[in-house]
Amino acid sequence: MAIAPKTRSKTSAKTVIAASSVKPAAAVSKPVVAAKPAKAAKAPAAAKAVVKKTAVKKAAVKAETKPVAAKKTVAAKKASKPVEVAKPVPAKKAAAKPPSDVTSKTASKTTSKKVVKPIEAVLAAAVVAPAAKPVVKPAAKRSSKPAEEVTKKALVKKASPKLVAVPDLARSVEPVVPVPVSKAKPKPAPKQVVPVAVKPVEPLVAAKKPVKKSAEPVKAKAKAVAPPAKTAKSSTGRSKPVAKPVALPVAPAAPPAIPKPPAKFALQRPNAAAAGVFGDYVVAELAGEQTWAVSVRGTSLSDCRCSCADFRFGERGSCEHVEFALGSLLDSPQQRAALEQGLRADYSEVLMGYGAARYLRWRQGQLCPMELAREAQALLDERGRLPADDADAVGRLTGLLQMATELGAEVRVEAGVWEQVALGRDARQRVQGLAQAYPQGLESPALRGLLKLPLPLYQLESALFAACAGRALVADDLGLGLYAPAYAAAELFARHFGVERVLVLCAESAQTRWLGEARILSHASAQMIWGDAGTRQSQCQSLGQGGLEIKIASLSSLRQDLTLLQGFAPELIVVDEAARLDADALALLRRLDKGFLLMLSGQVLDEQPQQLLALVELLDRHRNGPWERFLSRHVRRSGQAMHFYALERLDQTLERVMFSRSRAELQPTLPVALVQLRAVPLTSQQSLLQQPLLADLRRAVARWQRSAYVSESELLHLQQTLQHLRRLAISPQLLAPEVGVADAPKLTAVAALTRELLGAAAEHLLVFCQWDDALSLLAARLQAGGTAFVQLHAEQTLAQRIELVRQWRDDSARAVLLCSDRAALGLDLQIERAALVNLELPWGEALLEQRLVCLADEHSRGLPLIQLLAQTGLEQAMLQALDGVADLPAGSLDGDASRQLLLGDEPSRFMQALTALCSVLTD
Repeated sequence: MAIAPKTRSKTSAKTVIAASSVKPAAAVSKPVVAAKPAKAAKAPAAAKAVVKKTAVKKAAVKAETKPVAAKKTVAAKKASKPVEVAKPVPAKKAAAKPPSDVTSKTASKTTSKKVVKPIEAVLAAAVVAPAAKPVVKPAAKRSSKPAEEVTKKALVKKASPKLVAVPDLARSVEPVVPVPVSKAKPKPAPKQVVPVAVKPVEPLVAAKKPVKKSAEPVKAKAKAVAPPAKTAKSSTGRSKPVAKPVALPVAPAAPPAIPKPPAKFALQRPNAAAAGVFGDYVVAELAGEQTWAVSVRGTSLSDCRCSCADFRFGERGSCEHVEFALGSLLDSPQQRAALEQGLRADYSEVLMGYGAARYLRWRQGQLCPMELAREAQALLDERGRLPADDADAVGRLTGLLQMATELGAEVRVEAGVWEQVALGRDARQRVQGLAQAYPQGLESPALRGLLKLPLPLYQLESALFAACAGRALVADDLGLGLYAPAYAAAELFARHFGVERVLVLCAESAQTRWLGEARILSHASAQMIWGDAGTRQSQCQSLGQGGLEIKIASLSSLRQDLTLLQGFAPELIVVDEAARLDADALALLRRLDKGFLLMLSGQVLDEQPQQLLALVELLDRHRNGPWERFLSRHVRRSGQAMHFYALERLDQTLERVMFSRSRAELQPTLPVALVQLRAVPLTSQQSLLQQPLLADLRRAVARWQRSAYVSESELLHLQQTLQHLRRLAISPQLLAPEVGVADAPKLTAVAALTRELLGAAAEHLLVFCQWDDALSLLAARLQAGGTAFVQLHAEQTLAQRIELVRQWRDDSARAVLLCSDRAALGLDLQIERAALVNLELPWGEALLEQRLVCLADEHSRGLPLIQLLAQTGLEQAMLQALDGVADLPAGSLDGDASRQLLLGDEPSRFMQALTALCSVLTD
């Protein structure tokens, strides 16, 4: 059937960056082969007393059995090859004075602290040494031991022809990798002096030529390096100095800790006697009084629950309260172990999964029978979720629970599961119920009496969609009409789903129009909520004796009247111009929204995805899938920014919640004119002037009902009375010129329509009226408002009128044409993208068709026709009563002078029409 729409999270791990000790420069880049630590020579005599004898002996044996000697470097090979560190020079080839006791103590303290620097900084601070022996400062004492002589050359490296000494500031006992200087002549730089943090204090060597700074280690083979002082291997494989037992390696200084942000919450356990880490907690706000209930059932976010709205309606399926509770528990090693072990329950569970789309989960207990486990696994989809979308899936879920009962297995079902399943069943029942009520679809006779006036099929279609969806967005193109479908949908909700209270939220300037449309179209009682605080409160609290009740409130007063409107407890909320809602209005609407929701937009929103996404989030309040599909199919995130793509497929993605049509799509099926009724209230002056005219009309009808006789003169008098009432609805000045300038709501409404329609729904506007003097009053109102126009008079010649029509067509600044029925005779007014406004309601359909023919040809479809209608007067009664009267005699009411006298049975038919009119006429 055509009326039914198609039925359709991980805890962020805390990353702890520990300051690791810096490796030697030779171990940073893969191509560089780090030199093995040289076997240490005998330790100095001052250190022997405090080192174990066995360790000294082993080190001495190793030093004697494996002598180290190297004099040549292989500099001719390519720099891209790995660096091979040559064996250290024998100790007999170098002799230097040992450092003094004070110097040794200072160096020992220095080496106990590791200086951490990146390899780029070390290379940049390297010193170039000449090939000759370095000049050594004389020392007070000189030792002849080879090991001490070797340590004097630990940082001097020979290259052919230049050497670069690269000191390792991280560990003093590691060998230094020599790096040859590039052949290209480097730029001169100031001499650099680098203090070397090694145990023996070495003299600084002045560099003849600086070395370029390099971001990467240079790949080359190096010459031999002198071995450091005698060392002993630690358990980790790295050598440690054995000169003094107190100079043990110390852990590198940790980087300064980043200060943690101040705590926002506190974690409390309501039941202190509760066993284990799993259970219910309370997260309390430190700076306020708010609290949230958090249930912890595992380390996964999907295993936790929170009572806040962000958890239930958010996209992540988590919230800051759950993350705080989990983080606090994981800080304790005992609680972390218990959480990682998981909740081991004997019973199985059917749980709710939260996020952008809600789903059902299965958690198998320890005592779950194998038969039940196999049945549950068979129900899971490819994402491991239980089905809950269609009737068959719900039946299989019910069957699973029945099997558990038969097997004596305990299966617990989370409360939110049944609510989610019930929402799906409600949606299916709405579609089935409407299909049964209207078996012929849009052609069903029962739909014709839905409102006081029959609706075109395209408006009935949008009303039926809204009723089927329950929560929908109707975004039809401007001119297709939104008021009538909204009231038709409200009538369907009331007729089939028991809705009694409807709230319409619109702009303050549109409240009167919504009220007028309700009185014209709907059978329900309607009332505006406006005025001071006391008046608004009484209006919200006043309810009828039953049936459908409609309240019309302003969106701008939503914040101040939120409590009053919540007291009204609307079951259906209709939101006009939903695309203009900002974030604050949407948040307030979310607090008020508890049932059915219908959002309206006078423009297609495919090209406004940002606004559309916010509306879909509100429409998909129960997270049945449309919002999640929008995010996954049309949104890419880059930081905080959103990028939208594939917008041409939005209709398919949102087919369950959005009904949107452009005029071009409906063009072949549209009628010639799309009639929009614009209700206009009467002023107190107009109401006062029409009372005696209505009394005369009622008396004449009552006399005809008693005697079945009406004279010709009385018929003429009745026609004049009707004409006075119709002209009075335009302006009091037409009936009583002596009143001077008076308020005329119809003339004000036309001025507003010119601003609304021109440039949006139409490029030209034609205003029709029977009377030239009424159009002259309108011309003065437009001129006072700064609107340019062209006016045709019946007294003008045909040539003059043709020239004025040409100006209207060609001059875009004068896009408004004022024309009477007599002035339009003999003129071709057809033009593309034009709209028609009737200043008064025609008595019969013949005049309406005549006006349409002037503007539209046989191929025209969907011409906007705005009919201004005065409330609480003759025109409203005409619309309600005369619509069902067939072949109404026109008389002279539509300007036909030849119909002044009625012939044959026309007087009787005319009086019958007036009788029906008086039955619905109100003062």
